[in-house]
Amino acid sequence: MTLVEVQSTIDSLKPPAITSETIDVGVLTKGKPTLGMALTSLLLQEDVQLRIHIVDTAARPVVSRDDVRFALRLASDRHVQCSYEYTGESDLAFSTGKARLVRILDGSHLCFMDDDVVVPSRALRCLLETARQHGTYGYISPLCTNSASFPGARPGISPGSLIYQDALVRRVLLEYYETTVDVLDRRRSSQKVWETAFLTALFDELQRPKIRQRDLVIYHLDYHEPPCCIDEEPTVIARSTALARELAAKVRTQDGLLLDPARPRRRPIDEPRQPRRRWARRALRMLSWVR
Repeated sequence: MTLVEVQSTIDSLKPPAITSETIDVGVLTKGKPTLGMALTSLLLQEDVQLRIHIVDTAARPVVSRDDVRFALRLASDRHVQCSYEYTGESDLAFSTGKARLVRILDGSHLCFMDDDVVVPSRALRCLLETARQHGTYGYISPLCTNSASFPGARPGISPGSLIYQDALVRRVLLEYYETTVDVLDRRRSSQKVWETAFLTALFDELQRPKIRQRDLVIYHLDYHEPPCCIDEEPTVIARSTALARELAAKVRTQDGLLLDPARPRRRPIDEPRQPRRRWARRALRMLSWVR
């Protein structure tokens, strides 16, 4: 299959109507050998409608590889909308690539999938079913094996998480990716931020549920990748958290929406909650006693 035939295959896919049940999947790749497996696991998802967009930041277009060409052919056979664009190498490849994914994928359910992660055949369907139960949510995270963990007591958002993207979240994500330098970008900067820390803090700030779906396991295939090690990690996490608060407040102020400072931060769904005190009822009882 030539590159012309690959493009013809992509162009021949008639995009289905995007609905509230559609999951937008963004794949940012720099050409890892695992990309073909990752795409195939997405294309074999059952009972769910997907729209997949691939942004390629490798030195050479990945569609020159057989595994990727065959995966795109599989997308055609399974009638899955799968688009591709090549942007090439850049010292801001991660941030600009993510911004491009957000601009293309504007649906309510957004999933950033790494090019070295594979998922079971009903994984995205399970995430969607959980999303239905919660309406507006922050993110729903599967358990990703062999993945870098968030430091501290609470885990952060994991690869393959489902994000609820409304207009507010979309604007925050675009501003974040278009104006920052991530730790995964090659560009030197004294103000680097970390996407994982930013997204985790963002949904804390927006007071939206963060759901950990521990019974859904996905797999990180790069077993040779070293543990996540970030220079001045506490400082980067603090900077990312502060930026999440700043952008959330900025966008909500522009929309005339203010966060309720008295409202407690939401706990992840799988953490036990303390019983609520019925303050109003007690106040009424005391009022009647005074009378």
